[in-house]
Amino acid sequence: MENKGGVTIPRWAFGLAAAVVALLVVLVIVLIPRGGDNSNTSAAGGSNGAAQSKATSTVAAGTCGAGASDDQSVLDAAPKGTSWVTTDVGWTGPVSKTAGPVANSPIRSCFEHSAEGALYAAMWATIEINEAPEAYMPTVVGPGADKARQNRLKDTKTRTVTRIAGYRYISYTPERATMRLLFQIPSGEYRSWDVVMEWHDGDWRYWVPSTLPSFSSADPDEFITWEA
Repeated sequence: MENKGGVTIPRWAFGLAAAVVALLVVLVIVLIPRGGDNSNTSAAGGSNGAAQSKATSTVAAGTCGAGASDDQSVLDAAPKGTSWVTTDVGWTGPVSKTAGPVANSPIRSCFEHSAEGALYAAMWATIEINEAPEAYMPTVVGPGADKARQNRLKDTKTRTVTRIAGYRYISYTPERATMRLLFQIPSGEYRSWDVVMEWHDGDWRYWVPSTLPSFSSADPDEFITWEA
């Protein structure tokens, strides 16, 4: 027995107190998160979340098997993995395994619902309006669509084939893409025109304003280079 200040404490009480202290120490060690394990779990969760976000689009997929993407990197840099095909008339247009066009008859159509898909669609709109107006003009939309259809289908002049040289995005939303396309004419000079593409019925459609757009002189240094 121990006597502290006149109070007698049994020896077994000291043993019990020591056991309680030891148990508390063990619990603290077990419950404290391990730094390495916690960081690994966090990193893995973050990685999976990023992959999930990248793989999942917030917009509806296109028709004919064309998908969708939230990637907007083409606003600042030319698309990667572009193939170039030359039509029977001599125009050379861009083709992508992901951005489209998925269909090539009677017109190039079915583009990815993305900024990149809209860009490919805009280039092919320019080509098809000149090369295959009978097939393409019925697909155009906008306040100037009827006027554009009538004017183009009445115009039987042979169109000069120009070379795609680049583009510059003006604005983009999943519903509407506005861009300035750059072309080089046979003389070597550059021309551009503004194109608006709108998402309708599962594909990008050329949107025609009330005042029909026209080509104008352009400085290639003001554009993102994108050419065959």
